[in-house]
Amino acid sequence: MKLHIENINKDPQWEQEERSATIESLVFSNHGSQMYGTALIPGGKQEQVYPCAVLLHGFPGFAATFDIAQSLRRAGMVVISFFYRGSWGSQGNYTFSGAVDDAVCVAEWAYRDDVAAKYHIDKNAIFFVGHSMGGFVSINATRRLSWIRGTAVMSPYDLPYWPLHQEIEPMKHVIDENLYALHIESPEAIQQNINYCCQHQYGIFQAYEDLKDRNLYFIGATKDDVAPANKMIEPLWNQLQRHQTKALQTYDTLNTGHSYDDKRLTVSHMFATWIEKVLTKSIE
Repeated sequence: MKLHIENINKDPQWEQEERSATIESLVFSNHGSQMYGTALIPGGKQEQVYPCAVLLHGFPGFAATFDIAQSLRRAGMVVISFFYRGSWGSQGNYTFSGAVDDAVCVAEWAYRDDVAAKYHIDKNAIFFVGHSMGGFVSINATRRLSWIRGTAVMSPYDLPYWPLHQEIEPMKHVIDENLYALHIESPEAIQQNINYCCQHQYGIFQAYEDLKDRNLYFIGATKDDVAPANKMIEPLWNQLQRHQTKALQTYDTLNTGHSYDDKRLTVSHMFATWIEKVLTKSIE
């Protein structure tokens, strides 16, 4: 399946298609709380289906990924974006493990036959794409879902890394400075959830056994002082490099900071190019 990567930098000519591009509002329910999101659907033939990216934002979500969603839609993907419970108007309380549960919930929804048909999703080509804490969520949700076609993350934030390496201050600063943007039960409950993630091995560097034969793409930023690649990507990447696999596993870096402010089109192009390689690799 070939994407239209050349469209990332320009508007596609949807008016020539049988069906125009659309945006659909979405409401998901998880553990009794509503989560809100959108589906961006490319224009095309009436019955055409497309690869799907479940796009996962970071913590708390200031570095929004909607521009990347639009880029991937222009390339020919259905893109589902949503806000975890307790974030940006979605109901419930925010927790890190809860965000992973939310990603699993949304991906399983997209995988349903009726949903795939309604939103033009190729259910055999569903990907996670995540930034920062969204990368942490992507990795851990992938560990639970064997049918996810591939997972691509930029500057994933490995939540358990700092406390499990006896360096709490870097994590504490990032979290404490941003809790005001989220609905939480209490700061103590957030700390308890961090402890839970540590105890239950949510660490990216702990995910090798679950991910060693999965399609994976990591992008690191050389100027990243929030989720430095040598601590958040390379501990897992070095393990993966020692294992022979038929999966497509790639690691690139960009000369930019944690939010990729000056590389948004570049990283969109990199994601789309890697996804297309996964899609074409399986039919070679």
